[in-house]
Amino acid sequence: MKLIKKLLCSAAAIASTISMLAAPDPNFHIYLCLGQSNMEGNAQIEPLDRQNVPERFQMMACVDFNNPKRTQGEWYVAAPPLVREYTGLTPMDYFGRTMVDNLPEDVRVGVVAVAIGGCKIEHLDKNFDSKTLAGEADWFKNFMASYDNAPYDRLVQCAKKAQNDGVIKGILLHQGESNTGDPQWWNKVHKVYDDLLSDLGLEANSIPLFAGEVVTSEQGGVCGSMNAIISNVPKDFPMAHAVSAANLPQKGDGLHFTAHGYRVLGCRYATEMLATMGITDPKVAYSEEIPFVPTPQPAEGDFVFDFKYFDPTIFADGTFDPATGVFKGGQWGFGGWEYTKPIDLSGYKYLVAELNDDDKDHVEFRVFDTASYWEIPYSSAFNGGKLIVAELNGMMKNLPTGIEPLNTANVHRVGFWCHGQNPTYIKQVFATNNNPYETGVKTMADRADDNAVYDMTGVKVAENLLSANLYPGIYLSGGRKIAIK
Repeated sequence: MKLIKKLLCSAAAIASTISMLAAPDPNFHIYLCLGQSNMEGNAQIEPLDRQNVPERFQMMACVDFNNPKRTQGEWYVAAPPLVREYTGLTPMDYFGRTMVDNLPEDVRVGVVAVAIGGCKIEHLDKNFDSKTLAGEADWFKNFMASYDNAPYDRLVQCAKKAQNDGVIKGILLHQGESNTGDPQWWNKVHKVYDDLLSDLGLEANSIPLFAGEVVTSEQGGVCGSMNAIISNVPKDFPMAHAVSAANLPQKGDGLHFTAHGYRVLGCRYATEMLATMGITDPKVAYSEEIPFVPTPQPAEGDFVFDFKYFDPTIFADGTFDPATGVFKGGQWGFGGWEYTKPIDLSGYKYLVAELNDDDKDHVEFRVFDTASYWEIPYSSAFNGGKLIVAELNGMMKNLPTGIEPLNTANVHRVGFWCHGQNPTYIKQVFATNNNPYETGVKTMADRADDNAVYDMTGVKVAENLLSANLYPGIYLSGGRKIAIK
């Protein structure tokens, strides 16, 4: 009998230990993120966005990824892209980084994201009927198919799994462009919020909701009028917070923010969340000040695309002046460098394409790994800017059958696609192993007469060292690198 009692006590102790080990970590703060293209990520991920991602900031994959390799329902360090392959920078990227920068070192932050470019709030509803997708565009059907045409169900499925590891602390929403002017938008959002909390076993109205504004009318936003509805959300619901998009630049399409805009917006989401936790003066890495933009130059060993071999007639009848770099493409024209025997760029890390003037004609930079021009290439738009720095091992092709990596060892053509309405002023194209952003920062380090303090991305953080209240890290001032511990 004593032996049986001992065995029962031991079994109970073991069960208690297993239960404790399996309990969610209260210091793992989880945020559910949903919305359309601005939450999905629509700006090019730049090399600096993949650098120094804190291990304490994690993402749960809500779909399977091929590159980087990720499995649905598993946690990973939150290096972009965070939503799906071929998606871009999102507010989540710098929301998470800002959160861990301002929380104790034993606190981790995780994001669980489901976002679909072009979706209405109705597509994110629990009761969405997938039969209504029949009349939608193929590209939208492909996005929805990533979530088995039931994005709400996928978010709940992944969120329940995340609850085994941590505690849900809030919901981040960026949606509204496809519902512009809808007076019932907030009621529809409120239903999604209520359903999520109910299905996840959370007490009603127990966690905050953060709704981000769309590109403002002042910045050329075509849906800017929607902000009048979004900004009124807190008046109707105390747990809701509107996140301002004031002064944030857009890409030129009137809908999507620039990479810098996403960084600042992410910091604003974090600032609003931290305020609910009593942190009212947080460290913020990105403000409205536009960050340093490099002016890269090819170095010895780089692969430079020579203007004298530029063909302006790869598609349509264009012209090119190699002395000035002016390309006038035919209607829907493509010009650049084409190779009968494909070239191998796999030994390089970055591909740089730069214009002499800001893009005003929706010019795209394209790279083909197929002999046929009609096959889908890697494509990146300049979006009103003049510099593209693409990581060669991260180049993807958005095929109807799914996302595939570009074969950089088999490049058949490189060049510029344009509408043919205005000239494109090309400065240079080259492949390199030097990160242009790091090269630019080194150039800044030579400015011995500048006593302002800059972080390693070129953003000014203080007028001088005496007035600076700096967090640990590496900074530049007076032409010197300075380590703050």
